[in-house]
Amino acid sequence: MGLGPKVSGPWQTFEDMNAVTGWLLWSHRMTSQFGGMTGKTFAAAAREQGVPLSETEVSRAENGETDVAVTAIGKYERMLGMSPGTLSAPLRSAARLALSSPGGRRLSLLRSVPPSTDARRGVVNAFYQRYVDGDQFSGADWLMLVDAITGDEQSLLPDALAAQWIRMLLDECMRSVNPAYFSRAEALSTVAAHPRYSAFLLEATRELTAVPGVSGAPDAWSFLGDIRSSEVIDSLIAELPSVPDHRLMYYSIALSMPACANVLNARQTRAIAAELERRLEHWSLGSYEPIATLAAELPRTIGAPILQRIDNVHPLSRLTGRRSNRDVTAEVASYTKAAMDSTWPGHPHGSVLPELLRILLSSEQSGIRYHAATLIHCSPFAAAVCDVAADLSTSSPDALTRQLATYLVSRLATPDNDERLRLLLKNSDRRSLLVNTLTAMTHAGVITEQDDLRKYMKDKDLRYSAIYAAGITHHPDLYSTDADSDWATWWRGKRGGIWE
Repeated sequence: MGLGPKVSGPWQTFEDMNAVTGWLLWSHRMTSQFGGMTGKTFAAAAREQGVPLSETEVSRAENGETDVAVTAIGKYERMLGMSPGTLSAPLRSAARLALSSPGGRRLSLLRSVPPSTDARRGVVNAFYQRYVDGDQFSGADWLMLVDAITGDEQSLLPDALAAQWIRMLLDECMRSVNPAYFSRAEALSTVAAHPRYSAFLLEATRELTAVPGVSGAPDAWSFLGDIRSSEVIDSLIAELPSVPDHRLMYYSIALSMPACANVLNARQTRAIAAELERRLEHWSLGSYEPIATLAAELPRTIGAPILQRIDNVHPLSRLTGRRSNRDVTAEVASYTKAAMDSTWPGHPHGSVLPELLRILLSSEQSGIRYHAATLIHCSPFAAAVCDVAADLSTSSPDALTRQLATYLVSRLATPDNDERLRLLLKNSDRRSLLVNTLTAMTHAGVITEQDDLRKYMKDKDLRYSAIYAAGITHHPDLYSTDADSDWATWWRGKRGGIWE
């Protein structure tokens, strides 16, 4: 049955996307009804169900010794009862940060529809008919539509309809949860990279995030990070000096990805650095994190002095920096042991999981951390890792360990963590942990009508998180006077989040 792709040395980033892909496919199969089968038997079972999966595709995916056949990803999704994009969407997204790693570029080019014009037009026509009929769309539906319309530079849609659908997609993504979010997010990133449609996304982002009380604005701005049009990037940089501190994070998020991907030219890099240095002369606590987030993605010779000035004042004000030289061996071992013990005790190395944990805990790049957490969330190990993180978030004597454990709690929670999260919410008095625990419970879908969210709405530090929890779950407390605010008004109009 194999032990999954094996990693020979510590990773600093996504150093082998073939291994990451193989690990995700292998680990899901091992924990499914097909886990006891050999690769040959699994491939035969797939063919019996009409899924043309070959033994070679299984071997290439699960051994990690050669390029994974990316066509196998969709076949695994079908065999394991997953919606299209469940695994391929987060893999495609992560691959954008690792185009030069083995398998990275091929993964980034993976699409959910055949490349022929006729096939793509069929997807578009079917989508339009459902749109006219007033149907609701899943994340997989949106991903297939976007893959169809971005198949080449020639549009299959009138501009007005393309702009309308992109706006609808962004609106849904801003209030989507986990699997529903990942496919929509990948669709929007694909839109952003397309030369014809990126302007429509920028317009929709500005419009939808300008509404008082809006939720999901940081996510919306993050998709602009996949825009590769130099003219659009120039327009964002030109606005930086006039952006108030409370909106600076949006621009930081939008510009961090092109900086991380090394697509900024020298002039753009100098302009960003000059603006960050100017802001350091009159910084506020609210501007620490956005300045640091963007500075961490600049070339080290330019960004390091900016980060050092922040660290000299308040080193724990940000999640960037002071990570790359930190020994995370003990943390990685604790998380990996819990994950393996929950599936098959005695597994000799945990495959790729320890390296995803290592880069999540030590990387200075926010995008790397985000995508590493997403891939772990999409694996069978999220609940086990989250339980350990919940323990470390309160018990570790090291402040950085507690901070990153809190981040893991917010990103990895599943319904299986319900009891542990409730204990954390009940017993913790650390505000940042309470905020992240409320968010974790919300995204895990464990908030019920019996939960009293009003008591958290009355706490100024927890008010936003409680209203967000009520809004995305369409909780009765959203309509209480304790919730009254622009945030509640926005959520009342949306009538809940998107969950599929």
